[in-house]
Amino acid sequence: MQDKPFTIVVMRHGEPEGGAIFRGITDDPLTEQGWQQMHRALASYSHFDAIFSSPLQRCVDFAQSLAHKHSLLIEKKSALKEINFGQWEGQLIEQVAINNEQQLAQFWQDPTSFTPPDGEPVRAFQKRVLTFWGALIERMKVAQEASQKKQKYLLLTHGGVQKIILSHVLRMPISAMHNIEVPYACLSTFNVYDTTGQTIVTLQSHGAINGACLS
Repeated sequence: MQDKPFTIVVMRHGEPEGGAIFRGITDDPLTEQGWQQMHRALASYSHFDAIFSSPLQRCVDFAQSLAHKHSLLIEKKSALKEINFGQWEGQLIEQVAINNEQQLAQFWQDPTSFTPPDGEPVRAFQKRVLTFWGALIERMKVAQEASQKKQKYLLLTHGGVQKIILSHVLRMPISAMHNIEVPYACLSTFNVYDTTGQTIVTLQSHGAINGACLS
Protein backbone atom coordinates (compact mmCIF):
# COMPACT_ATOMS: atom_id res chain seq x y z
CA MET A 1 0.00 0.00 0.00
CA GLN A 2 1.10 3.59 -0.53
CA ASP A 3 2.73 5.37 2.40
CA LYS A 4 0.31 8.30 2.36
CA PRO A 5 -3.30 7.18 2.16
CA PHE A 6 -5.95 9.84 2.31
CA THR A 7 -8.51 9.72 5.07
CA ILE A 8 -12.26 10.23 4.91
CA VAL A 9 -14.10 10.81 8.19
CA VAL A 10 -17.84 10.20 7.91
CA MET A 11 -19.84 11.74 10.74
CA ARG A 12 -23.48 11.51 11.66
CA HIS A 13 -25.10 14.70 12.93
CA GLY A 14 -25.81 15.20 16.64
CA GLU A 15 -29.19 15.11 18.36
CA PRO A 16 -31.84 17.09 16.43
CA GLU A 17 -34.97 18.75 17.72
CA GLY A 18 -38.26 16.92 17.42
CA GLY A 19 -37.75 13.73 19.41
CA ALA A 20 -37.73 10.10 18.26
CA ILE A 21 -39.41 10.41 14.86
CA PHE A 22 -38.75 9.05 11.39
CA ARG A 23 -36.51 11.90 10.32
CA GLY A 24 -35.30 11.45 6.78
CA ILE A 25 -35.87 14.58 4.70
CA THR A 26 -37.64 16.29 7.64
CA ASP A 27 -35.39 19.30 8.20
CA ASP A 28 -35.03 19.78 11.96
CA PRO A 29 -32.17 21.79 13.50
CA LEU A 30 -29.77 20.49 16.12
CA THR A 31 -30.47 20.78 19.82
CA GLU A 32 -27.84 22.40 22.02
CA GLN A 33 -26.84 18.92 23.11
CA GLY A 34 -26.50 17.95 19.46
CA TRP A 35 -24.03 20.78 18.88
CA GLN A 36 -22.04 19.71 21.93
CA GLN A 37 -21.97 16.07 20.81
CA MET A 38 -20.46 17.03 17.48
CA HIS A 39 -17.89 19.39 18.96
CA ARG A 40 -16.77 16.69 21.44
CA ALA A 41 -16.56 14.04 18.73
CA LEU A 42 -14.20 16.17 16.63
CA ALA A 43 -12.14 17.57 19.51
CA SER A 44 -9.09 15.44 18.70
CA TYR A 45 -9.03 16.37 14.98
CA SER A 46 -6.70 19.25 14.21
CA HIS A 47 -7.72 19.92 10.62
CA PHE A 48 -9.51 18.82 7.49
CA ASP A 49 -8.67 19.70 3.91
CA ALA A 50 -12.29 19.77 2.76
CA ILE A 51 -15.82 19.41 4.13
CA PHE A 52 -18.77 17.82 2.32
CA SER A 53 -22.21 18.08 3.88
CA SER A 54 -25.81 17.06 3.49
CA PRO A 55 -27.82 20.25 2.80
CA LEU A 56 -30.21 19.48 5.68
CA GLN A 57 -29.69 21.90 8.54
CA ARG A 58 -28.85 19.29 11.21
CA CYS A 59 -25.68 18.69 9.19
CA VAL A 60 -24.95 21.87 7.27
CA ASP A 61 -25.35 24.30 10.19
CA PHE A 62 -22.48 22.59 12.01
CA ALA A 63 -20.50 22.28 8.77
CA GLN A 64 -20.76 26.04 8.19
CA SER A 65 -19.64 26.77 11.74
CA LEU A 66 -16.66 24.44 11.41
CA ALA A 67 -15.73 25.76 7.99
CA HIS A 68 -15.82 29.36 9.22
CA LYS A 69 -13.57 28.51 12.17
CA HIS A 70 -10.96 26.80 9.96
CA SER A 71 -11.37 28.92 6.81
CA LEU A 72 -12.58 26.02 4.68
CA LEU A 73 -15.14 25.83 1.90
CA ILE A 74 -18.16 23.51 2.18
CA GLU A 75 -19.59 21.48 -0.65
CA LYS A 76 -23.28 20.71 -0.08
CA LYS A 77 -24.23 17.39 -1.65
CA SER A 78 -27.82 16.22 -2.03
CA ALA A 79 -26.48 12.66 -2.37
CA LEU A 80 -25.61 12.86 1.35
CA LYS A 81 -29.24 13.40 2.41
CA GLU A 82 -30.94 10.79 4.57
CA ILE A 83 -33.36 8.32 3.02
CA ASN A 84 -36.91 9.61 2.47
CA PHE A 85 -39.31 7.69 4.74
CA GLY A 86 -42.37 8.74 2.74
CA GLN A 87 -45.61 8.61 4.75
CA TRP A 88 -43.64 7.75 7.87
CA GLU A 89 -41.78 11.08 7.74
CA GLY A 90 -42.20 13.12 10.91
CA GLN A 91 -44.16 10.40 12.71
CA LEU A 92 -43.11 9.10 16.11
CA ILE A 93 -41.30 5.78 15.72
CA GLU A 94 -43.34 4.45 18.63
CA GLN A 95 -46.60 5.32 16.88
CA VAL A 96 -45.51 3.75 13.58
CA ALA A 97 -44.59 0.62 15.53
CA ILE A 98 -48.16 0.47 16.89
CA ASN A 99 -49.93 1.20 13.60
CA ASN A 100 -47.61 -0.74 11.27
CA GLU A 101 -46.02 -3.38 13.47
CA GLN A 102 -45.45 -6.02 10.80
CA GLN A 103 -44.21 -3.61 8.12
CA LEU A 104 -41.83 -1.88 10.52
CA ALA A 105 -40.39 -5.21 11.70
CA GLN A 106 -39.84 -6.18 8.08
CA PHE A 107 -38.14 -2.85 7.35
CA TRP A 108 -35.75 -3.22 10.31
CA GLN A 109 -34.94 -6.86 9.53
CA ASP A 110 -34.43 -6.39 5.78
CA PRO A 111 -35.03 -2.88 4.40
CA THR A 112 -34.77 -4.16 0.82
CA SER A 113 -37.95 -6.20 1.33
CA PHE A 114 -40.22 -3.30 2.34
CA THR A 115 -40.34 0.40 1.46
CA PRO A 116 -42.48 2.79 3.56
CA PRO A 117 -45.43 4.10 1.50
CA ASP A 118 -44.22 6.82 -0.91
CA GLY A 119 -40.72 6.40 0.49
CA GLU A 120 -37.36 5.97 -1.20
CA PRO A 121 -36.41 2.35 -1.89
CA VAL A 122 -33.22 1.29 -0.12
CA ARG A 123 -31.67 0.11 -3.40
CA ALA A 124 -32.15 3.59 -4.90
CA PHE A 125 -30.78 5.16 -1.71
CA GLN A 126 -27.75 2.87 -1.89
CA LYS A 127 -27.13 3.78 -5.54
CA ARG A 128 -27.12 7.55 -4.97
CA VAL A 129 -24.85 7.31 -1.91
CA LEU A 130 -22.33 4.94 -3.50
CA THR A 131 -22.29 6.89 -6.78
CA PHE A 132 -21.18 9.91 -4.77
CA TRP A 133 -18.73 7.83 -2.69
CA GLY A 134 -17.03 6.38 -5.76
CA ALA A 135 -16.75 9.77 -7.48
CA LEU A 136 -15.36 11.32 -4.29
CA ILE A 137 -12.63 8.69 -4.00
CA GLU A 138 -11.58 9.18 -7.62
CA ARG A 139 -11.52 12.94 -7.16
CA MET A 140 -9.49 12.66 -3.96
CA LYS A 141 -6.96 10.32 -5.59
CA VAL A 142 -6.22 13.04 -8.13
CA ALA A 143 -5.97 15.70 -5.41
CA GLN A 144 -3.71 13.47 -3.32
CA GLU A 145 -1.33 12.92 -6.22
CA ALA A 146 -1.21 16.64 -7.00
CA SER A 147 -0.58 17.71 -3.40
CA GLN A 148 1.90 14.96 -2.47
CA LYS A 149 0.70 15.12 1.13
CA LYS A 150 -1.80 13.17 3.16
CA GLN A 151 -5.30 14.59 2.75
CA LYS A 152 -8.17 14.36 5.23
CA TYR A 153 -11.82 14.98 4.37
CA LEU A 154 -14.96 15.26 6.49
CA LEU A 155 -18.41 14.11 5.38
CA LEU A 156 -21.24 15.41 7.59
CA THR A 157 -24.26 13.27 6.96
CA HIS A 158 -26.92 10.95 8.41
CA GLY A 159 -27.13 7.53 10.01
CA GLY A 160 -28.56 5.82 6.95
CA VAL A 161 -25.88 7.21 4.65
CA GLN A 162 -23.18 6.11 7.08
CA LYS A 163 -24.63 2.59 7.22
CA ILE A 164 -24.65 2.38 3.41
CA ILE A 165 -20.96 3.33 3.24
CA LEU A 166 -20.01 0.97 6.07
CA SER A 167 -21.90 -1.91 4.49
CA HIS A 168 -20.14 -1.26 1.19
CA VAL A 169 -16.61 -1.05 2.64
CA LEU A 170 -17.14 -4.10 4.86
CA ARG A 171 -18.77 -6.03 2.00
CA MET A 172 -21.92 -6.67 3.98
CA PRO A 173 -25.26 -7.28 2.26
CA ILE A 174 -27.33 -4.11 2.23
CA SER A 175 -30.18 -6.12 3.78
CA ALA A 176 -28.12 -6.18 7.00
CA MET A 177 -27.46 -2.41 7.19
CA HIS A 178 -29.62 -1.97 10.29
CA ASN A 179 -27.31 -4.37 12.17
CA ILE A 180 -24.77 -1.53 12.34
CA GLU A 181 -25.21 0.93 15.20
CA VAL A 182 -24.62 4.58 14.31
CA PRO A 183 -25.47 6.80 17.31
CA TYR A 184 -25.55 10.60 17.20
CA ALA A 185 -22.17 12.19 16.36
CA CYS A 186 -20.75 8.77 15.46
CA LEU A 187 -17.50 8.85 13.48
CA SER A 188 -16.42 6.29 10.89
CA THR A 189 -12.84 6.83 9.73
CA PHE A 190 -11.68 5.29 6.46
CA ASN A 191 -8.22 5.14 4.92
CA VAL A 192 -8.04 5.01 1.13
CA TYR A 193 -4.96 3.47 -0.51
CA ASP A 194 -4.08 3.42 -4.18
CA THR A 195 -1.55 0.70 -4.97
CA THR A 196 -0.63 -0.75 -8.36
CA GLY A 197 -3.75 0.75 -9.87
CA GLN A 198 -6.05 -0.81 -7.27
CA THR A 199 -8.02 1.21 -4.74
CA ILE A 200 -8.30 -0.29 -1.26
CA VAL A 201 -10.55 1.25 1.39
CA THR A 202 -10.11 0.19 5.04
CA LEU A 203 -12.17 1.01 8.12
CA GLN A 204 -9.79 2.48 10.69
CA SER A 205 -12.30 3.13 13.47
CA HIS A 206 -16.01 3.45 14.15
CA GLY A 207 -17.74 4.77 17.23
CA ALA A 208 -19.01 7.69 19.27
CA ILE A 209 -17.97 9.59 22.37
CA ASN A 210 -20.77 8.01 24.41
CA GLY A 211 -19.76 4.46 23.58
CA ALA A 212 -17.68 3.20 20.66
CA CYS A 213 -19.10 0.53 18.43
CA LEU A 214 -15.68 -0.51 17.17
CA SER A 215 -12.23 0.93 17.84
